[in-house]
Amino acid sequence: MKLPSLNAIRAFEAAARLRSFKSAADELRLTPSAVSRHIRSLEQALGTDLFERGIRQVTLTPKATHYARRLSTAFRSIENATEEMDSHGRPEAARRASLSINATFMNLWLADRLPQFRAEHPDCELDVAIHDDENRGGNPSADLRVLFTADTDPSLVQLVALAVFPVCAPSLLEGPQAPKRPADLARCRLLHENTTAWWEEWFEKEGLTGLDARSGPIFHDPALAVREAVNGGGVALIDNIMAQDLLASGRLVAPFRGRHAIAQSYCLQQRSGSRSTASIRLFRKWLLAEIDEHKRVMGLA
Repeated sequence: MKLPSLNAIRAFEAAARLRSFKSAADELRLTPSAVSRHIRSLEQALGTDLFERGIRQVTLTPKATHYARRLSTAFRSIENATEEMDSHGRPEAARRASLSINATFMNLWLADRLPQFRAEHPDCELDVAIHDDENRGGNPSADLRVLFTADTDPSLVQLVALAVFPVCAPSLLEGPQAPKRPADLARCRLLHENTTAWWEEWFEKEGLTGLDARSGPIFHDPALAVREAVNGGGVALIDNIMAQDLLASGRLVAPFRGRHAIAQSYCLQQRSGSRSTASIRLFRKWLLAEIDEHKRVMGLA
């Protein structure tokens, strides 16, 4: 048969991969109606429906699922071949990647690991910006973003699930007032990250009633709450990413075993429409390997 329009095939592959005509339109810089017309023309050329259209969503038909998977593989091969040609003509493009990283993830975990990445990949250049937890989007033009989110957007790849637990300086575990069990936190200075809600929820999950989980200072920069804990200023509630290196160095200790999962996790997102240059692929692979090691060390694997 005659090959259908490549524009129609590209529109279908994007819509199938993103499960959305609108998202496909955004990636391809078309209107949703244009994507819909392309897919209609492809269905006519193939003589079969590719989507089951509902009121608010579209679902691939069984045959179309296999077709979409084959097309995605083919387009990745084309993109990789094009990137190789582009890197020969503009080698600096293949060596550079831009990152927008959650501030806590960067300051308390990633920053001390980046020298290792540079040592392993000296030809790769990373342009790094940070964003706070309130800035959900970070830098929208960055090639890769690490987000702290409870979002289930299919474009997000979960790096690591998070659990929170109390930590303090070793000095706070000395003397008769040292907390031996969670209920002893009633006599401790609690350190809050942005809100008292984290401690309130942790107390509830521990079954602690009648205790004031809202006492103590609130720090609107999580790193400051952690620093206060390191300096012996109280007990902080932090997650496994924040805790790993400080526990390993002995600057913080976890007085109790209780860990409680939270809805948020750290996720990786690649900018819609961006091509995976050599630096992007190398950083992704390296970051995932580092996360796997984090899970092993923290008993999450």
